[in-house]
Amino acid sequence: MARVLYWNIQQFGINKINNPFFNRRQIGSTINMQQASTQRAQLILDTMTSNIPDIFVVIETSTGGGVEGSLITAGGQQGALDLLAKIRANAVLGANWMLVPPLILGQGGVSEGISVFYNSANLSFTGPWGWQGAANPSDSVANIGIGNLVGYAAPWNNCLPAVAVPGGSNINPGINSNQLAGQWLFTDNAMPPNRLQFPGIGNRPPYLTTFWDAANARTIKLLAYHAPPNFGPAANGTNQLSNVREMTNNLAANEAGVIVGDFNVNIFNAYFEPIAYNNLTGAAGYTRQINPTAAVFPDQGYVFTHMKHKYKNGATPWETNGYPTYGYLGSNNHFAGYDSIDNVLTRYGAAAGGPAANITIVNRITGSPYNAVMPTPGGAPPGHYAYTTGMAQIPVGMANAGSPVALPLPPNGPNGDGGYTPGNIGALRRFLGWDNYGKIRSASDHLPLIIDI
Repeated sequence: MARVLYWNIQQFGINKINNPFFNRRQIGSTINMQQASTQRAQLILDTMTSNIPDIFVVIETSTGGGVEGSLITAGGQQGALDLLAKIRANAVLGANWMLVPPLILGQGGVSEGISVFYNSANLSFTGPWGWQGAANPSDSVANIGIGNLVGYAAPWNNCLPAVAVPGGSNINPGINSNQLAGQWLFTDNAMPPNRLQFPGIGNRPPYLTTFWDAANARTIKLLAYHAPPNFGPAANGTNQLSNVREMTNNLAANEAGVIVGDFNVNIFNAYFEPIAYNNLTGAAGYTRQINPTAAVFPDQGYVFTHMKHKYKNGATPWETNGYPTYGYLGSNNHFAGYDSIDNVLTRYGAAAGGPAANITIVNRITGSPYNAVMPTPGGAPPGHYAYTTGMAQIPVGMANAGSPVALPLPPNGPNGDGGYTPGNIGALRRFLGWDNYGKIRSASDHLPLIIDI
């Protein structure tokens, strides 16, 4: 199997992981912005190395200016390349890691990029589209012509290997990976075909990257999507994924289809959830990996993927909702209903292996999996992969060593749920401090997901 790590890293760019401002203080801390970004970068790398993936998808990468389908620029470009350098310099990850150069998705103020990193020792990037150079958008290899494909110019020239796609691949065999690109435009079955919108003109389309998995003699089709931030458009945009022929009608026997993203539709929303997912999990044949529990706490907290901000009426360590949610997972009052919005969907051709396994919500607050209360309430899914808390930990040699210092976990705390009684003096301030919730929430307001496909 291959392992995929997906993460919406909020407003990902150079300032997130290598901020140049060493003379400005990071809000909510005593350190400067450069030091804070170094700590965020380390949190990302620690998350990667805890359970090493084969593919790492980062959505919400900043774009800069340019036409749709062309390469991102400015802070997003710098951030993606800097993270690639950090991954390659990491002793556990190493120089085999590559980056599919991110493209501008959408138009106007809602555009963004998606950064797809992968381990070239295990997978070969196969496109599915080609690269024609300069400020042009990516396009199908057929439209460009094999003889017109080019390698990427600086600063993207070292992101992909100048190595031919293996002959076993059913996508672009014999073409060098560094002359290929992701796909950002999708059409329907009409003649002539119409462009699919997700759901309207200018909204961000999904981004398709494909890989040859030689160990399993299959192609992995990875479709990443960030839906618009409103329930109606988000539900309609997610539903439109079921019309992407590359992932449905044209999914071959040796192909595994994987859809990851922030779909901005809460799986507990009785009205919009069916609009978003019914066609994908019905006629399109996809299996959704994160599904609703009973709509009560603490059960539903086991599938939340969104974190609250740290200001007034935001995140708390109160035990009100119990482990693992407490008062920090979910959505804020002014932006309610975005509690469980990140997900993974999978489908397998007859010769592509499967089913997917070990889906885990990566929680760097409490740690993962959610096994502090067993059996889990109502049969809630605990997850599989182990991650330690990214907060300051209780030192070795003390009771509950390794647990977060600012959030008692079960069986500690009132009623065995962990957390603090609301109003506990000093508890909220300790919890929100930079070394605790502050640093992790500064990295992103979303929890990552990891899965074996």
